[in-house]
Amino acid sequence: MFKKIILNFFFFLPAWFFEFIGIFNKTISRGHILDSQTKIFLNFIPTKDLDEIVNIDIPRIRSSYESRASFISTVPKPVQSVLFEDIQIKQSNLRMRKYSPSKSHTNKSILYFHGGGYAFGSIETHHELLMYYSAYLGAEIYSLGYSLSPENKFPVALADAMTSYEWLLNSGVLPKNISLCGDSAGGHLAASLSYKLSQDDLPLPDSQLLIYPMISPGCETESFKLYESNYFLTASNMRWIWKKLSDNNMNNNNPCFDLLGGVFQKDKFPKSIIVTAGFDPLCDEAEKYAYLLHQKHINIHQLHYPSLIHGFASMSKLKRAKLAVDNFLDEYKKIL
Repeated sequence: MFKKIILNFFFFLPAWFFEFIGIFNKTISRGHILDSQTKIFLNFIPTKDLDEIVNIDIPRIRSSYESRASFISTVPKPVQSVLFEDIQIKQSNLRMRKYSPSKSHTNKSILYFHGGGYAFGSIETHHELLMYYSAYLGAEIYSLGYSLSPENKFPVALADAMTSYEWLLNSGVLPKNISLCGDSAGGHLAASLSYKLSQDDLPLPDSQLLIYPMISPGCETESFKLYESNYFLTASNMRWIWKKLSDNNMNNNNPCFDLLGGVFQKDKFPKSIIVTAGFDPLCDEAEKYAYLLHQKHINIHQLHYPSLIHGFASMSKLKRAKLAVDNFLDEYKKIL
């Protein structure tokens, strides 16, 4: 309770205060300065080394993750009213939550996949975030509660994503009116689904927004090494996530698993926006993925926020994070 009061005061402080504080204690890497408010906020975030846990602890850790997500999820109130309802997909155990803004600005439906390293996260952890997205975009959003690892290995979550996409099609939504979106692991799942659809010659969504996505299990990029700890997402936790997601190394050869292994064609992939953060271990692999799409002349736009960290969209009461979120949502509007 006391920490919550301190946080509320922290968010109330003006931008100039953090700019002044930052003058005396800068964190600089690759020519970029870590946002000073974000740097202070990192001290409030509880961390957990996933290497220390075993599978039997997963339910307890998930509960802890939900509590932590509730604590660090600092999303502003929606700019308009949004209704939501839970939907059970028939002949499956899958649940979705539909968000409907009072005023729609597009006929597109967004299929959203939450982050959490495929092992954590839920519809609930991203509820406030998607309320904000739906209101800001003026768009319907369907948030999928997909199967989590390590109980459900790759490609179970991908099959769930496919089921939800087919459900939208069977509900009368045209492929050209569907956009995929996800953050972190959810970004990987969205891109994986797009690739699977393209390879199976199935109807493609019109677009995808990938927010600081997981891309490859290689875990060897410069950003992965530079930001291995102290910036919210850690390198050791990412290695744990990839290990728990797969049964064997053979999946590393599957382009739906390692997205850098894909063979892309210009007219067989949705137009894409990729969001990256400067102080994120996943930054460089996402840039590699963006460049791979660019080489194949696919419509791709990378939005880079050099002073921010992984997960900043869920921390958008931080002033610099809020500006970044509104900016990438404004760009997303242009392709919806």
